[in-house]
Amino acid sequence: MITKTILELERIFDLLNKEFFEDKLIKPIIIVQRKVHKNTLGTCSNDAVWLNKENEEQDKKYEITLSAEYLNRTIEEIVATLLHEMIHLYCSQNKIQDTSNNCVYHNKKFKEEAEKRGLIIEKEKTIGWSITKLHDNTKKLILKFKIDDSVFNYYRNTIKIITPKIILNKYECPDCGQKVSHYKELNLICGTCKKPLTKIE
Repeated sequence: MITKTILELERIFDLLNKEFFEDKLIKPIIIVQRKVHKNTLGTCSNDAVWLNKENEEQDKKYEITLSAEYLNRTIEEIVATLLHEMIHLYCSQNKIQDTSNNCVYHNKKFKEEAEKRGLIIEKEKTIGWSITKLHDNTKKLILKFKIDDSVFNYYRNTIKIITPKIILNKYECPDCGQKVSHYKELNLICGTCKKPLTKIE
């Protein structure tokens, strides 16, 4: 299932590369995985982190990751995220410093390069010029791509299941009858009677 998603993302990458980058971006390894940080829609590696073991020096690849939790968005939003990461890839390839603060804060160079290539960029206080939408012309363009929506049906559910602690041990005060339960085995003293509690089997 997810293989088809990645294949479609690679096809969209190729079309965007041809349209906005003169087909000069080095094709990256595209991955869909659990988000690395809260609210992260996608990332692009700063360096070519993938190597070909038969030709390590010549065949190096960057990595673009889309967060699996956000594949339930519209196609326009997914494409906006992919194109956003492609801007980072372009900046990395061309030695343009587009972020600071450990790659979190997007500067005006990022905004400038992104808005040359079909995106609308807005500023947010903590992450800078990072809020990304497709320009109306880009929305029209991707309609021509005939993107297969069906391959984006699956997304990762992040609901955390909390397993309740099993209460195994019960204790009772021999004088006042006060009872306590706990999942650990403990040596307890009654706060009222100052007597050790007896474990109830």
